[in-house]
Amino acid sequence: MEKRKVVVFLGQHEEITEDSKDALKSSDCQLFLVRSAEELLSNELFLSSEGLLVRGAIVDDELINKMPNLKVIARAGVGTDNIDIDSATKRKVYVCNVPDANFNSVAEHVMGFMINLSHQIMHGDREIKKGNFEARHHYVGSELAGKTIGVIGFGRIGQLVAHKCINGFDMNVLAYDPYVKETDIPNVRLVEDLAEIYKEADFITLHLPYIPALHHFIDADALEAMKDTAYIINCARGGLIDEDALVKAINNKVIAGAAVDVYQFEPVGADYALWEADNLIATPHTGASTHEALARMSMGAAKAIIEGLDGGRPSTALNMKE
Repeated sequence: MEKRKVVVFLGQHEEITEDSKDALKSSDCQLFLVRSAEELLSNELFLSSEGLLVRGAIVDDELINKMPNLKVIARAGVGTDNIDIDSATKRKVYVCNVPDANFNSVAEHVMGFMINLSHQIMHGDREIKKGNFEARHHYVGSELAGKTIGVIGFGRIGQLVAHKCINGFDMNVLAYDPYVKETDIPNVRLVEDLAEIYKEADFITLHLPYIPALHHFIDADALEAMKDTAYIINCARGGLIDEDALVKAINNKVIAGAAVDVYQFEPVGADYALWEADNLIATPHTGASTHEALARMSMGAAKAIIEGLDGGRPSTALNMKE
């Protein structure tokens, strides 16, 4: 019996776990690892594959339509903005993600950002390495206890952030999500108006998907409505914040600062406009990059591929709902 062909399409520094590869191989799949669209598009053997497993690689209309046997695309992650879902649906190809894999890692990243911002850790680190021990008198931190965090987007990650803030740091939580009308998390106050969060929150964290309607969801007007002591955190998706407006808001003391893990234009370089902000912490889209989360994402994507090739609708399919 001929093995089922699966392309594992990864960026130059991306990997999936050996366990996930073994799971695919034990399910009668033959794997082909490719590192570029050019490599994939130039090989008829690869293009004849039935499964496509990706992390950050772009899967566009051209690629989908050049793979005539394709049945399932699985992303080892949560967001699928790198996959043309409309094109896949027209071709009757399942598109899957791994929705539960990284929410704890991202929530912890948010907490790390908050502690760093409130306790001036970034500034202290930079100054002491320059020999400036007297910086201890200049960079005075603030406790998180009693502060208010505004959580915008109250899905899995937003709810876990709320839980950690309440139970770990004795914080107050305001949450906004037009699709969430009630919560069983004690001490969370759901609000219907973002203005309430902008007015009251000491920290604001975004946990929204990126769709065109949410482009620059946080714009100059939203930043102006925040407290001048507030910090904003984005570990969700680039494009949700107007980055030019953010730089101006920080440098003009409209808000106190920001921490970001995602960017409107990725990858970012040394001359990226955000680096002009005075008080901004940045990480290179690593919120979900823990060993534990990467293992869960790899295995979840492999499972989706196997389910799709076995003829059923994958349990994490995002399209072609029955």
